[in-house]
Amino acid sequence: MNRNKQIIPRVMVMNEQTIRFDFGPEMSQEIFRTIQQFCQVVENDRNHLLEEVVPSNKTVTVFYHKELVNPRATIEKLLTKWVHRTDSEFCVNRRAIEIPVCYDTLFSEDIPRICDHTGLTREEVIAIHTGTSYKVYMIGFLPGFPYLGELPEVLHVPRLEKPRLSVPQGTVGIGGTQTGIYPIESPGGWNIIGRTPLDLYCLKRVEPFLIRAGDQLQFRSISLETFNEMKEELAREPEMIMQFVKE
Repeated sequence: MNRNKQIIPRVMVMNEQTIRFDFGPEMSQEIFRTIQQFCQVVENDRNHLLEEVVPSNKTVTVFYHKELVNPRATIEKLLTKWVHRTDSEFCVNRRAIEIPVCYDTLFSEDIPRICDHTGLTREEVIAIHTGTSYKVYMIGFLPGFPYLGELPEVLHVPRLEKPRLSVPQGTVGIGGTQTGIYPIESPGGWNIIGRTPLDLYCLKRVEPFLIRAGDQLQFRSISLETFNEMKEELAREPEMIMQFVKE
């Protein structure tokens, strides 16, 4: 018997074409596994009306191409399949992605603030950040922005009281209980600790988005010289970024 079978989501009809299934109230690895399985149940029931299935850290939103004639019937059908699912139905592909990060002082202006808050040295902050494997709980806020957990508790530092108006593309930051990567330049209030030469979102690639929900990420420290070399190489050959992904 599936041990998550008792987790039944709250259901909200958002509009004529959208239904949201809420597995809250808190983010956890158990809830995340449940959400991955629920997405697969929905995908296995795919028909011509289904447009997109979008998971977050606590919800699954299902979009349809046109107005549903009978939303209640659609919900009951999906929940029935969910309740009666079996473990043999699921085959979740987990990818491991290595993210090279330059923690040079040029790219890590908030590490001194983090050191003051935690009592750690710069070297310890970097070692802890790179020594942890992170799960991608959801993609959001910006195209391709990954919300990662679990950030070690010793690095839990409040976000900036006043967000910056502009955070450069590729910036790696931490805020509260999570760490993340800015895929494009944008405002932001996370503590800046480094920068990656990888483009998480690039329309020139066959797969524009590098990272997916469910991926496992590991940060690796690189020098400023290596950062510049990688940046130039990936600008010439965008598809080379896939060398950092292990299926």
